[in-house]
Amino acid sequence: MDPKDQIISLLKEADLYQNQGLLNEAKERFKKATEIIKKSPDIKNGQALIASIVKKVVDLNQKINQINQATSKPTVSDNKQNLIKKLFAGGDEKGDFTSALEGAIALAKFGQFDRAMKEFEQLLDVEAVRVAAAKNIVRCHLETEALEEAALCFEKWAGDDRFSIPQLDKIRFFLEGRFRKLGFERELYQREETISDEDMETLEMESPPTETPQTSRDAVPSHEPAPVLEEMELPEEDEFLDINSVGIQLPSGPLKGRMVEFDVSFQTGNSINLIIASKESSLLNELSKGTKLTDMQFFSPIAILNGSGVVTAKTQIKSGPKEGDYSLDITILTT
Repeated sequence: MDPKDQIISLLKEADLYQNQGLLNEAKERFKKATEIIKKSPDIKNGQALIASIVKKVVDLNQKINQINQATSKPTVSDNKQNLIKKLFAGGDEKGDFTSALEGAIALAKFGQFDRAMKEFEQLLDVEAVRVAAAKNIVRCHLETEALEEAALCFEKWAGDDRFSIPQLDKIRFFLEGRFRKLGFERELYQREETISDEDMETLEMESPPTETPQTSRDAVPSHEPAPVLEEMELPEEDEFLDINSVGIQLPSGPLKGRMVEFDVSFQTGNSINLIIASKESSLLNELSKGTKLTDMQFFSPIAILNGSGVVTAKTQIKSGPKEGDYSLDITILTT
């Protein structure tokens, strides 16, 4: 069958299955159609079609997750979730959007991933916190082991005009680093930056320089370096290196001197959050609020750093998929 006919057939089947409530079957048809498009460069507007399918698969996954979570996950009332936000978000001296971001992170730390992701999603409209909100949506999916969902979110944003290419590059770099650490192989689709017709006309109108600087026979031709710094997006002053995981050398107890590694669940600047299983009782006993950690290692996608930190909060998660485990906040002091 011609690839175009295959794609049309699969998309019709997917819509039919979806209308009948067979969501997983519909998802499989959408995925098969995407694979054929990727292997068929002659398909007109193939990338745009993939982006459209990705959005449908994201919506399907949300519906599937809602069904799966309806009976399996304990919930916290809206009033209690609002209280968590109020207690653990930043103070009034911070900007409204920064406080909103911290409030959503607080919900995620306490296992309220669905509510947290909804609030992160709203913050995607805000330029100043867009990348941070997107990364935290990815972290929520990784915490619930929904790796494919994290990838689909990125691909959905790749077709979203709110995101610039540099912003997508930051999120992609972060997500690929997490995937490598987890051993999850997944190619991420991202739109390429294009030149508008207006810009192209401007380029065509520019005339080449008429004079070439003269150099002596013995002199080395001088080439002025391109203004790289003017084109680069420099990090903000308060931007902190993404930390994927940390190694902690315990200061006391039966595990004294042993380096234990944890994945970082969430991060706000120099404050990182770890989720530690309740069964790690001997470990939890050595990590109380105020514990100073003088020998730490911080693993980022580009470097391994040594430093120190202090435990600033330790709270048991009362509900959600991480119920019974502990949320641990550590402030990084030096690296």
